[in-house]
Amino acid sequence: MTDTPTIRARIDGSALKRVTRSYSAALPDIFNETLQNARRAGATRVRASLEGPGCFDRYGVSIADDGEGVRDPSVLLSFGENGWDQALVEREDAAGMGMLSLARRGCAVLSRPRAAGGDSAGAKTSAGFRVELEPAHFLGEAEAEIHPAEDAPLPHGTVVSFRAEQHENAHRIREALEAAARHFPLPVWFEHRPHTPAGGEPLPRRPFLDGAVHTERWRGVVFGVFKNSRRAGFNDPDLNFHGLTLNVRLPGADTAHGANWNVAADFENCPDLELVLPARKEAVETPFLAELREAARVAVFRAMAEDPDPRPSFDTWKKAKDAGIGIAPPPAELVPWLPGIANVDDWREAPKPEALEAADALVVARDPDPPEAQAFWRAARRNGIHGRLFEMDRRLEGFGWYDALPRVKDIATEITLDGRTETLEAFNKRHRGGKPMPQRPGSIRFRAAVETPGGAESETALPADLAFAGEDWCWIEDARPLVTPDSGIDPQTLADLLRNAYFSPSDDCEADSWETQLRDFERDALHLATRLLVSDDEARKRTIADTVARELFWLIPAGRGADIAVRGRDVSVKLLDPEADTEAEAEADPAEEP
Repeated sequence: MTDTPTIRARIDGSALKRVTRSYSAALPDIFNETLQNARRAGATRVRASLEGPGCFDRYGVSIADDGEGVRDPSVLLSFGENGWDQALVEREDAAGMGMLSLARRGCAVLSRPRAAGGDSAGAKTSAGFRVELEPAHFLGEAEAEIHPAEDAPLPHGTVVSFRAEQHENAHRIREALEAAARHFPLPVWFEHRPHTPAGGEPLPRRPFLDGAVHTERWRGVVFGVFKNSRRAGFNDPDLNFHGLTLNVRLPGADTAHGANWNVAADFENCPDLELVLPARKEAVETPFLAELREAARVAVFRAMAEDPDPRPSFDTWKKAKDAGIGIAPPPAELVPWLPGIANVDDWREAPKPEALEAADALVVARDPDPPEAQAFWRAARRNGIHGRLFEMDRRLEGFGWYDALPRVKDIATEITLDGRTETLEAFNKRHRGGKPMPQRPGSIRFRAAVETPGGAESETALPADLAFAGEDWCWIEDARPLVTPDSGIDPQTLADLLRNAYFSPSDDCEADSWETQLRDFERDALHLATRLLVSDDEARKRTIADTVARELFWLIPAGRGADIAVRGRDVSVKLLDPEADTEAEAEADPAEEP
């Protein structure tokens, strides 16, 4: 005998007052639960029908099945009690709370249980019943009356009916039903006269693992591995529980420039997998769930091992090897290095991997800002080494061929002006604070620090004709291109480089459109480039010509020209007739055109 106090689990009566919160009462919950009940009752098909005009008169929705029927009506309101056979309860962890999806709306249940010894031909039938369930019945505030029903399904089955909400139109109802039926194991028919044929039409179904390149069974689930499938989003469902889909975060496999691999699972008979009740919208984090994810990962490894070109990352390759699965390592290919641009929203097509045929390939292990990257790339092209530069790819670290490649660890820029050579950083410090900057240095040189896997360091010097001084992220008005006197760069090429190095449009609500911002930037960049490379007057002439072309051309009649003269604040315009315009064009010297 002990006096130690004890406690025992119990359900307080107040919990009944909150049963309407067990489900969201949305159409997907209702259809999912109703279909699952039909399947558990041994139905061979389900028919959903829509009645009423809709609009201000709400639709009536009915879901009928040819299953075993409800033998004991009291289980409809006995939460946690279900009447299913024990083997099914253990196999699926049936909660006996599916009717709560209708607790907030209310519903009518019309059912006829299969008669003892009855057959599908209906040689012997039992009595049917009808019960109207309102929210008060689910809350335990009132008793529901059971009435005999001769119109109950024959020879057996159940019909659940409810009223749709006013905002739930026919399209929305059908859409929710199609989603519930898409991976459901039984055929579901939908009837909405006169929009469907009499008796309804079958809703589309698709196996959950349709399109898998590899399938295998494991402890009551079937894994399906997909290659480059649309089922690749982080929140996409990856587990199918008899038509009810959810996301349990099954892992994929990382590749290097290869296909996208992911896995999904179809529930068969797996009592070890626990789903959060009653709605089963997520999994319980148990040790078994961790085992499930690891088994799914191994299934992906086996699928990749069967593929002729899997291109695994080193991490994937190593984990597969540790699991006893050999995946072919990726070929010696890397993406060529290209300079970054300032406009992060400019989605250009990424270059494809190329074979490392050159023995002197270099991995650029530094990520320079756009101005430095654009200038360095121009120098690399001028010196013929751009074909040796490749992007760094950490996914390949561990493979011997990749680890053996030398890396460009740092890039330094040197400026020589008036016999004085200094780094670009020191040059910037001496010419900050609004002081005029000399923009034609005697020479420019890039120094690329290269490190080999053994730790040895070397340097590659690249003579250049262009560098960008000042801040890396600034407006075009503050950009300071440095161009050597012997450079052959033309104004348009320099303007293009300025755009790549500095143009980053503002998304402020008061900013102009992207197109306007780009047009204004390109105009200012060409003006800056022309001033630097030609003369101030030439830059002004080109800017004036660009402004006239952009702002005034639409005012000049088609087929005619205009002479515009500006003297001080006086502007005179002479419109030319078509003949004079033609003669002027014939006599014009292209070199004199602005």
